Amino acid sequence: MMPAEGHADILIRGGEVVDGTGAPPRRADVAVAQGRVAAVGDLSNWRGDEVIEADGLVVAPGFIDMHTHSDISLLVNGRAESKLRQGVTTEVIGMCGWSPAPAPESRREAMIREVGAWAKDLEWTWGGFGDYLAALKRAGTSVNVAPVVGHGTVRAAVMGEEGRAPTAAELAAMRREVELALEAGAFGLSTGLVYAPGMWAETEEIIALAEPVGRQGGIYFSHIRSESDRLMEAIEEAIRIGRETGASVQIAHLKAEGQRNWGKTEQALARIEAARAEGVEVSYDCYPYPAWNTGLGQMLPAWAREGGAERMVERLLEERLLDKETRDRIIAFMRQAAAEGPGRWERRLISSAQSETGRAAQGRTIAQIAEQQGRDPEQVVIGLLIAERGRVGMVGFGMCEEDVKRVVSHPVGMIGSDAAARAPYGVLGEEHPHPRAYGTFARVLGRRAPCPWMRRCTR
Repeated sequence: MMPAEGHADILIRGGEVVDGTGAPPRRADVAVAQGRVAAVGDLSNWRGDEVIEADGLVVAPGFIDMHTHSDISLLVNGRAESKLRQGVTTEVIGMCGWSPAPAPESRREAMIREVGAWAKDLEWTWGGFGDYLAALKRAGTSVNVAPVVGHGTVRAAVMGEEGRAPTAAELAAMRREVELALEAGAFGLSTGLVYAPGMWAETEEIIALAEPVGRQGGIYFSHIRSESDRLMEAIEEAIRIGRETGASVQIAHLKAEGQRNWGKTEQALARIEAARAEGVEVSYDCYPYPAWNTGLGQMLPAWAREGGAERMVERLLEERLLDKETRDRIIAFMRQAAAEGPGRWERRLISSAQSETGRAAQGRTIAQIAEQQGRDPEQVVIGLLIAERGRVGMVGFGMCEEDVKRVVSHPVGMIGSDAAARAPYGVLGEEHPHPRAYGTFARVLGRRAPCPWMRRCTR
């Protein structure tokens, strides 16, 4: 029984307590003593060394950010300020098929180039997954970390970024890398099935690699193959992988992208509920914004991205100088996509670049840059990718607010920022990130008004 009165180091009065158990929010006081919650309830007779008046505020335990890309940023700056200041105390890393390990010597330089400016002051000495976790522990972080091994990273370590099926020996080697990562502390396996090299993997390959995950009670995290026209087929594949391996399934940043797909989240949620009723443990994460964030290279056709960023850039250079027909195919692909989604270039905003010149484009849309430079949008995309060696970040406005509300509020969903931990200073403060890096959890708790970006989403 709670004592009628007591003493706390910190006494939080009158807040709206959301305790994480699924119970409805309630007005209560919270007492903290010796670093632990000592009591929750009517503590009007309690005293505190520090008293916080929380009327009109939410009081909650630390949040788990279920989907992050803080793998490298935590090594750069372990304070994780952008996450701590919105209440996050646990980061799940290794998402969308990419993790910092395994990193064999043959792949390390390419991985460092992929990371870009954030890697410039790092001593990248690790190779195996356990070595990476040891480096992270030595560096120290202010948040707890749940690491996951990336399928794309494993695939590239064994067979490069080739767009083909693995041999039996390569598949066995990939499976062994997954097993080693699980032994070292990985919570599961992630895939990025719209990114090279994960996009080249057939379902059977993923099942083979997820089997040890299921056997150990781990989680299969997936950026599924489509979040737009083929959303339902992509969800079906994820469910199949969970059913056949026994792994829990976590669908990454559930959404319905593109106006013609708005409303599909209703079907998606119904299928997830049905799968759970069938005995497949399926859940998802989501963020509370109608805009996503990825690399600018995603604007190119899949075949143009084979081999990774460096090969993509080499191909663009070759095409600019030697192969006009192939270059024209790339431009035609982008123009067709733009024709199918009017206003496409007004909804693509540059969020990060590596060079000082490239950073001048941050915070502006492709359409704005094209108008300023007097060039076609497709030429702007190719020019930026060449100048920045493929390392350009992009925000895209493509979801509808009603879909966002639906997935955020569903009881099966979890909140994931899909962002790296950042700080407003140093190398982590040099980009123009998606606001989810700083605002995801505050927005979930405090959002009341329609999204001001909807004008861009519905043009």
